[in-house]
Parts: sequence; C-alpha cells; structure tokens
Amino acid sequence: MENKELNFNGTTLNGFMVLFLNLIVVPALIALDIIFWGDNKGLSIPIAAALFIVFIVLMPGYFSQEPNEARAMVFFGKYKGTCKETGFFWVNPFMDKKKLSLRARNLDIEPIKVNDKIGNPVMIGLVLVWKLKDTYRAMFEIDAQTMADKGNGQIGVTVAGRMKAFEEFVAVQSDAALRQVLVNMHTMRVNMEAMNLH
Repeated sequence: MENKELNFNGTTLNGFMVLFLNLIVVPALIALDIIFWGDNKGLSIPIAAALFIVFIVLMPGYFSQEPNEARAMVFFGKYKGTCKETGFFWVNPFMDKKKLSLRARNLDIEPIKVNDKIGNPVMIGLVLVWKLKDTYRAMFEIDAQTMADKGNGQIGVTVAGRMKAFEEFVAVQSDAALRQVLVNMHTMRVNMEAMNLH
C-alpha cells in the first residue's frame, strides 16, 4: 500500500521569537500609537485596531511538541504534511494541527475460545506491542471519530480520544488476525497429514 504521509514543509517559525513579537512588540506599538497619535484620533484608532487584530490572529498558531509526537497539518481541509520535530513552534494560525502519539503501546487480548475447522475448541491469546507509523493513514483512512463515539455522544477529537479509537481498531484487527492464524494452522496441519508429513 502506498505511503501518503508527507513531511510538513510549510513555514514553521520559532515559537519564542513569535511569542516575543506577539506579547511585547505588538502591545508596545499599540501603546506608542495611543501616546503619539492620541491627538489625531482619525489615524490612531484604525492603527490600534489593526495591531490588536494582528495580536489576536497570531495567538492560535503556537504549539509545542514532545519526542514521539506528531501533528498532522490540515489547511482548510487539505492535508499539508506531518510535523515530527520537537520544540515550541508557530505556524499559520488557520492551520489545523491534529496531534498524534507515536509512542509504543501494549495490547493484551484475553484468551478466546475458537473452534478449529473440525470443531475442536482451542484457547488462543495475544500480547501485541504496536505504534503508529503512517500518520496520514491513521488520521484519514481510519474512522477514529465514529469508533471513539461508541454511544456516549462524544467525538474523539482529543489526542486521548483518537488514541483510544486507534486502540479499539487495533484490538478488532488483532482479534481477526488471531482467528485467521488458527484457521491457517489447522489448514497446514490438514495439508501435512494429507501428504504424510507428520
């Protein structure tokens, strides 16, 4: 299957530099505008309003990222790539930054009773260690929101909700794979018996 994951190549600025600009420079410009242009209200108010809008618009662009985390960057519904760098950054504030965990997770499937092809009951279990590899497929090809909903009326838009939905997806897939392994083992045994390869 083709890997559709891309590295995010959009503009990513140092978050501390933009934070300094946003919290010190823009308010200072607004204060200077009010002080020096105070007598000329016709020019002062639009400049102060424009600077205040710049201050507000810059705020949602910040994000910090720890090791083994990723952000799927989506700009008005279009996937722009995945950012896996660690640190404190600022990107276009209109970019949707969907957070994912790339950390290893454990899945312990309790032993289940499965009948083989001739009806013999067999107990089989599984312990699986897994982690996300392809963030594009995880975000856009698995219906994680529906899986996270599970009748409680809440959509899994948080990182914990998404990862819980992925755990549910992996559990269902692992259970199906475990049953298929048992069927394949029985088929191999029958074939070996047919060829007298005990």
